[in-house]
Amino acid sequence: MSTAAYIAMMAGIWGLVSAVSLPVGAVIGLWAKPTQKVTSSLMAFGGGALLFALTIELFAHSLHLSHEGHDNLIIISTMGGAIMGGLIFEMLNRILNSKGAFLRKASLFKRHIQLKKNKSAKKMIKSLSTIKFLHLMPPEEISQLMQVIKTRSYKKGDLIITQGNDGQELFFIIEGNVDVIRDTGNGPTVVAKMGAGDTFGEIALISDCTRTADVRATSSSVQVYVLEKSDYQNMLKYSLALQDASAEIITERLQDMSEKDESFKAESLKWQIKAQKNLNRLSLPVTKKDLEDEVKEHGGAALAIWLGIALDGIPESLVIGMLTVAAASENKAMSLAFIAGVFLANLPEAMSSAVTMQRQGSGFKKIFWMWMSLCIMTGVGALISAVVFPCNPEGYLRYFISGIEGMAAGAMLTMIANTMLPEAYEHGGSTIAGLSTLIGFLAALCVKVIG
Repeated sequence: MSTAAYIAMMAGIWGLVSAVSLPVGAVIGLWAKPTQKVTSSLMAFGGGALLFALTIELFAHSLHLSHEGHDNLIIISTMGGAIMGGLIFEMLNRILNSKGAFLRKASLFKRHIQLKKNKSAKKMIKSLSTIKFLHLMPPEEISQLMQVIKTRSYKKGDLIITQGNDGQELFFIIEGNVDVIRDTGNGPTVVAKMGAGDTFGEIALISDCTRTADVRATSSSVQVYVLEKSDYQNMLKYSLALQDASAEIITERLQDMSEKDESFKAESLKWQIKAQKNLNRLSLPVTKKDLEDEVKEHGGAALAIWLGIALDGIPESLVIGMLTVAAASENKAMSLAFIAGVFLANLPEAMSSAVTMQRQGSGFKKIFWMWMSLCIMTGVGALISAVVFPCNPEGYLRYFISGIEGMAAGAMLTMIANTMLPEAYEHGGSTIAGLSTLIGFLAALCVKVIG
């Protein structure tokens, strides 16, 4: 066997060794279902080991070559490649996450739901800013309202409230039109027409009287926000602004207040801007139901999860191939610190993602072979990397190779910062995340010294 073939074969073996933790982790996850703190500590440990390996094996190697040849272009190539690798990873990661790949890690999962809820909240604020009744409330108090308000839709002809019934809800019209119809004994009479920005149902709700009129949808689609009586009364206890608005609405009908003149539009925009700024300080909770609903919505995301893990693994296999070639050219042993870091980083990722895939309905065989295919792909990728990149590049090829090394390292550093460490902090807390990362870093240093 030729030297080049041997080096390529060893690169493939090291790639398989580093990624065998993927199918192993999937099996462990499905069988033992370890706690999130366990997976988080392993994730941080692997992240720390990878940080050490990337620093010593790639960036320090570029520094050594630069000082040895008095050539700063090597450093520039490495840095430029690292920036490009980070940007490419982030772009591809966002594309895959939009297809459901965020399910591969709990922190990405929760972050996706948080962003989704914030986007929905901003849209709600924009709608609420047109309601003059709510406009009397300070923007910071709207955060509490957003937790309890509900959305409903009606079609033309639907009866929204009925005269004589108890008042249990307050309605804010976001889109469409309604007629207020009152039966005074001489037949039904339309006493008011309402549209977007108007409020109805407040008299019965505030005064504890029965409904004084029917309200019927008159446009093809009517969208409303609904505030239930119990939530309204609870807010009323703590909001002086809501108390003032309620007192005012009893004496002055909201439709007289809601004339859409220029002064109201300007005031509404100002209110909306303040409320959206306040939204950045809100902590919209991500509930267990939110997580379950998102899993159901992305029931077919197994391929996206697979592609997401593959994206994490591409730079890893590329680096393994390069490190194998570099070690062979310098008659050194392969960096066990890097292999251990990749192995430990893959293990908890596969454990948590496999459980998510099972919750989506994937069977054991499908999950196992998906992770096994990623293991094989990492080995093949490392082998190809060792074949493509020469042992002792010279001239412009040396700068190109440094750029590729930097690109792979940049992608991995972005992956660590984007997924691994936030995952550890999210579920393990600052103590576990910090200490596990430190221990992983020091463990990789020990492996380097011993090796």
